[in-house]
Amino acid sequence: MKKLFYLFLPVIFISLSSCSSTKIDYDKNTDFSQYKTFAFFKKGIDHLNAPVSKKKFILKAISKELLSKGFSKSSHPDFIVNVFTDLHKRIDVYPDYFPYHRRVYKSIEGNFYMDIVDVKTKRVVWTGKTYLDLSGNDYKAFQRAIQKLLAKFPPQTIKK
Repeated sequence: MKKLFYLFLPVIFISLSSCSSTKIDYDKNTDFSQYKTFAFFKKGIDHLNAPVSKKKFILKAISKELLSKGFSKSSHPDFIVNVFTDLHKRIDVYPDYFPYHRRVYKSIEGNFYMDIVDVKTKRVVWTGKTYLDLSGNDYKAFQRAIQKLLAKFPPQTIKK
């Protein structure tokens, strides 16, 4: 049994370390205090790899986070939010206790991306990416991803 544990130890380590990958980058020269209003990039939402009900949920979750930070929705926004996913099917096969039997687990995983685009300059001023595991409750996974990405948005920039 110990040999089996040590055999799977690298796999466990790699999968745990990949699950916690959230990366944020932003333009350090941008004054984020100038932004008050937002809207969504419709073409980006249309191409989002998710059913309509999940798209609506994702938009609501992002709106909720941004509204709680003091931003408001507008038809003439200061910034545009674009989201997209890079998802793929994952199949894990594990040996069973009986010879020639295998346990197969199927799930969907990948990355969830969010970009903030300045409307005036038409430049991406903030971008974030986080890992998504949709093997359980998809709605909770998307909600956690959105909360993780927007936890430190807007970034505190040092004025020169």
